Amino acid sequence: MDHRMEQLFGDGLRRSQEGESRRYNLLAAALIADLVKNSLGPCGLEKVYIDIMGEITVTKDGSAILRKLDVEHPAAKIIIEAANSVDNEVGDGTTSVVILSGELLSKAQELLLSGIAPSVIIDGYLMGLDISLQTLNRISVSSTSIRREVMSKLAETCLRSRSISGVVARENTSAADLVVEAVWSIADLRNKMIDIDDIKIEEKLGNSSDTTLIRGTVIDKTFNASSRVKQVDNAKILLTNEELDKSRTRTNSELNISSYDQLENYHRSEYELLEVKVQNIIDSGANIVISQKGISKIVQQHLSRADVISLHRVKENDMLWLEKSTTARVIKDLNGPIPSSTLGYAGKVYEKLVGEDKMVFIDDCRNPKSVTLLLRANSKRVLDEYHRSALDGFAVLRDYILSPRIVGGAGATEMKVASIVRDKSRQINGRVQLVLRKFADALEEIPITLARNAGMDTVNTIIQLRSKHLPSNSKVKWYGIDSKSRKVDNIFSSVIEPSIVKEQILKTAVEVTCMLLRVDDVLMAKPKMQTHSHADGVEHSHPGGDKKHDHYFDRLGKQQRPMHHYY
Repeated sequence: MDHRMEQLFGDGLRRSQEGESRRYNLLAAALIADLVKNSLGPCGLEKVYIDIMGEITVTKDGSAILRKLDVEHPAAKIIIEAANSVDNEVGDGTTSVVILSGELLSKAQELLLSGIAPSVIIDGYLMGLDISLQTLNRISVSSTSIRREVMSKLAETCLRSRSISGVVARENTSAADLVVEAVWSIADLRNKMIDIDDIKIEEKLGNSSDTTLIRGTVIDKTFNASSRVKQVDNAKILLTNEELDKSRTRTNSELNISSYDQLENYHRSEYELLEVKVQNIIDSGANIVISQKGISKIVQQHLSRADVISLHRVKENDMLWLEKSTTARVIKDLNGPIPSSTLGYAGKVYEKLVGEDKMVFIDDCRNPKSVTLLLRANSKRVLDEYHRSALDGFAVLRDYILSPRIVGGAGATEMKVASIVRDKSRQINGRVQLVLRKFADALEEIPITLARNAGMDTVNTIIQLRSKHLPSNSKVKWYGIDSKSRKVDNIFSSVIEPSIVKEQILKTAVEVTCMLLRVDDVLMAKPKMQTHSHADGVEHSHPGGDKKHDHYFDRLGKQQRPMHHYY
C-alpha cells in the first residue's frame, strides 16, 4: 500500500489488489473443495473433526464438517455459506456445490491467465447457467402424482453414500424404507405439503438392527410410579398443561393463619379443587393423562385407583408431536366437563426398556400426522451421523413432493448438461465460447470425482462418458458412474435425484463464482482488539494487546489476583 493510502486510512489497513486478491480467492476455494472432494459418493471417505472442547465428530456430510470450520479468509467463508444455503434450501448437494464452485474458480483462473477479462468470464458463466437450467427442464422426468416407488429410489440414492445405508432393521427393512414410510405417513400428497419437523427423531444407544419407526410418539420418560398398569390397548389420551398439584404463586406472598381450623380449611380447599379436576378426568373416559406440568403424588394415586396412567413434566415439543399423532387437543382448564372430542387415540400405549432407560411408546395411532424414528447405534457419534443422514433423506423426499421432477444421479446429469453446453458453445463467436467450454469442463468434475473415489481410471472414464453423452443422441440416456461395479452404466433405474437439487447446486455455484470474480480489491483493517496471554496464563483481548504492556494484576501476588477481571 502506497504512502497516500496510509495517509488516508492509517497504518492499520492491509490491501491486496487485482491478480493477488483473485489468486488468494482461488486458493481458498480450492482448499475448501479439496477438503470435501474425497467424501463425495458411495465410495467417499469420512472426516474426523475434533473441536476445542475435545468433542469428536465423524461424518462425510459436507455441510456438517464445513459448519464446524472456523475460517478467516472471506472467500472461504463465502463458499461455506453457499454450502449451508444449499443445505437449508434443499437438504442435499452441499459437497457437490463446493466442488463445482472450486472447479469454476479454477477454470476462471486459467481464463484470466489467458488474457480474458473477468466481465467476459462472468457473462459466459451466466450464459452457461441459463443453458444448463433449460437443459435440466427439458431432460427431467416429471409426473403428475407422487409415486412411492420413486420415493424409495430417491431415498436409496441419498442414503447409499451414508453410513446408515448398512442398517437393516427387523423384518429386513432398510433405513431407506423407514425414511420413506415416515414421510409417506405424514405428507399431504394431495396439496403437495409436508413439514419434516413433524417427524420426531429419537436416539438411544444399542443395536442398529433395533432401529424402527413408531406410528406415533416416543417419550423419553416413564409412567408415574403410582401407575399400576404398564400397558393400555385402545388408549384414550388426555393432554393437559394445567398444574395438577398444589397452586403456587408466581411472586412471593404471605398467608396469615391464626388458628388450626383455618389451616385445616385451607388444605381441605386445595384438595377439593384437585379432586374436582381428577373426577373430571375420570368422567371424560381417558385412561392416559399426559401433562406438561406437574402431577402431585396424591393425584397420581387417585388416577391409579381408576386405572388411569399418568405422565408429567413432558416437554413442550413432545406435546406438539402428541397432538399431531393422537389428534388430541391440549386441555387448559380441568375445572369443568371435558368433551370426549378433545381426547386422542392410540392403539396401544406401553412402557419399554430401550438400552438402559425406560421409554413410553404411544403407538399404532390412526392416521398419525406425526411419527417417531427411533435410531439405535453403538456410539453417540454414530447416532449423530445417522441423525444427519435421516434428515438428508427426509429433505430429498420433501423436494420431490414439492416438485415431482427427477433426473439421473451418479454424475449422469452433469455429463448430459456439459455435453449440451459444449455443443451450444460452437454456435457462439468470440471469447465467450472459450468460457462456455471451461464451464462444461467444470461440470464434468462431479463424475470425475465420483470415479476417482471409486478407484476408477479417470481418463478412460471421462472418455467413455463423453462418447455416451454425444448431443447427436436424440434419446436421453442417463450414463453415469456405477460406484458399486466400478464402471460406466445407465443408472436411471437405480440412482435418481430431484431436479430441484441440481438446479440449486448450479445456481448457487455460479452465483458464488461470479461474486468472487467481481472482487479485485481486498481491504483488511487491523483488529482493534488483540487477544494475548500473560505469563500467569491469563488470556484476554483489548486494544494495544499486540504491544508490550502489563496490568495491575501482573504486579500482584497470585493469591491476590482477582478470579475475574474486567477483560
